[in-house]
Amino acid sequence: MAEIATFEKALWGLSVLLKWGLLGLLIYRKHYRTFPFFFTYVLLTAVQSPVLFASYRMWGFASVTSGNVAWGTQCLVIAARGLAVAEICRRIIGMYRGIWALASRLLLATAGLVLLYSWAVARPHWQAAVLNCDRGLELAIAGVLVMVFLFARHYEIEVEQTVRYLAVGLFLYSCFSVVNNSVLERWMWDYALLWNLFRTLAFVASLLLWGWALRAQQPETAALPGMLPDSTYRALAPELNLRLKALNEQLGKSWYAEARKH
Repeated sequence: MAEIATFEKALWGLSVLLKWGLLGLLIYRKHYRTFPFFFTYVLLTAVQSPVLFASYRMWGFASVTSGNVAWGTQCLVIAARGLAVAEICRRIIGMYRGIWALASRLLLATAGLVLLYSWAVARPHWQAAVLNCDRGLELAIAGVLVMVFLFARHYEIEVEQTVRYLAVGLFLYSCFSVVNNSVLERWMWDYALLWNLFRTLAFVASLLLWGWALRAQQPETAALPGMLPDSTYRALAPELNLRLKALNEQLGKSWYAEARKH
């Protein structure tokens, strides 16, 4: 246990350095313009570390106050993760209005059903309820990312490499969190130390993947094509219909003349 605790402290320190390094990279490369919600998510995770460190020093690791601070800040972080995932989804299929209209409804329905299920099966104990809600949110994120990539594959939409890496990092961390939280709920106190260790290790892996993806300058999001005003459509539609009608009549006469020859 002593060796695990020492390794966890070193890993936690590494994760803090990687968080602030990724935040600096986002600012230096001006990625906050391209991925504003992902930037907010990384910023909150970077700020969360010193807040937790201060609370553990003041009240201890096992105190109720520290637990409330930890889960309270985690609520903000997970909400920012959800917005970052929505941003990734819109980046992939947002410019296709018809596809995005259908996909956004299915994605919201998927997330809502997963969250409803997680709330329904939550235990009365508040720690287990919060843990289960966190697991449900991570499961919803994983499900949404799977669905958006299925949409992209079905409609043959090319996904930017950077966006793909960001999505993969979010997906892998969410999947691991679901498994990790499920094990913690079964063996709450016996698994607590390993839970923190594995969670930190998974997040370090995601930070490295995100840093690799964002190492280069990113293009701004392409503007959506503008639609003609309704007045233009109403003016052009009758003329187009008349031309199509005349063309059909001409083709019909030609076909009738060819038929009579034979």
